[in-house]
Amino acid sequence: MGVRTSALVAVAALTVTVSVIGQQSRLDGSIVNDLLKGFGGDVSALKRGLDASTKRLGESPDDAEVLAWHGAALLSWARLGNDGLDFTALVQNFQRATGEMNRAVDLEPDNPRVRMARGVLLQIETPGMPRFANHPGLVENARADLQRLFDLRKDRLDSLGTHPLGELLQGLADLNSRQDKVAEAESYYRMIASRLPNTEYAQRAAEWMKARQPLPTAQTTCLGCHDTRR
Repeated sequence: MGVRTSALVAVAALTVTVSVIGQQSRLDGSIVNDLLKGFGGDVSALKRGLDASTKRLGESPDDAEVLAWHGAALLSWARLGNDGLDFTALVQNFQRATGEMNRAVDLEPDNPRVRMARGVLLQIETPGMPRFANHPGLVENARADLQRLFDLRKDRLDSLGTHPLGELLQGLADLNSRQDKVAEAESYYRMIASRLPNTEYAQRAAEWMKARQPLPTAQTTCLGCHDTRR
């Protein structure tokens, strides 16, 4: 998957998760919209969102949602807007981004938007990241975030549509599989099969069951009208 396609998938997954959590953000809607466009590859929009969220962070340094979104913006900026930055600067940017998202989760661990900002982006970004020493921790953070999103909605799963539920369960199944947590991955893939029969999510679950190994990235990306293969 190319960078542009991966970024579009990130936007789709973020948008889906917004519908999953059903909660108004404390961050201005225009800033969030710019950031979503930026995650999709619009560097100008990403810069606007990054600048605006930086200003908000200066005004409210302990606001968990602002921290989480600003950290996510920095993480995307390291990938999309890094022209002219040397390796040391990129590493520092990456460390600050992940540090802010981690602090946000520490401040408000049960805030779905905080969990979303960190978890969904890390789920999308980690397959293409260099396998540095901290890579397993990033994958674990993504899994923990999506798990918390699931736990917060587990008694209302029937109220979710096919797409939001499919993306949430697929993310959890894939992340657990990537961590060699086969039993946990199987439980979510079986949930997909039972709750979402006759869907591509179910087809992917059946494919995973054959080898019980992580599926190729192309088979774990977001589905829907924004799917670039359709």
